[in-house]
Amino acid sequence: MIYELKDCRTGEKPIYDTTVEITEKDGVVKFKFTAHHTEYYSSGEKYNDIHSAGDACEILIGSDPDRRFYYEIEISPENKLMCALMENKGDDENCVPILEINFVEECFVESKVTCTENSYEATVSFPKEKILSGDGEIYFNAYRLETDGGEMDKHLFALNPTMKPKFHRPSHFLWLNDYLK
Repeated sequence: MIYELKDCRTGEKPIYDTTVEITEKDGVVKFKFTAHHTEYYSSGEKYNDIHSAGDACEILIGSDPDRRFYYEIEISPENKLMCALMENKGDDENCVPILEINFVEECFVESKVTCTENSYEATVSFPKEKILSGDGEIYFNAYRLETDGGEMDKHLFALNPTMKPKFHRPSHFLWLNDYLK
């Protein structure tokens, strides 16, 4: 199925159209983002650079029943990936998530990016068994960042908006099986 992302801060229609198609076949989960309007600003050049400081699509996904541990998968318009097991330790006094980043050295994610004049399709896929970070049902949320050429966090889009200026809100994760029907 194909789903439209919304403005992460307001829940309203975003300034730029973005969709994500979520499928599973033979135990492989695939997320295909279509991101309209981009200036292709990149904040990283290689695997496990932090790509979310630039234009990127992102998935937070895991199965820890406490939603404390989950994977963060980022893909830039240049087809550069980041994959890390995150530990969410709650919020600081300013309501900013406290995160411990544990980069995955051997990437289990496959990716492909196709660019057009000012949009791109970014696809990431991985064996479902690889993202199991606990013994609960698999949860996730899907996001897009657009900087309009370099203004960090300028536009944040989400499948399930957090209504906050950050993505790492486990209370806003969705059940994966509900989106694979």
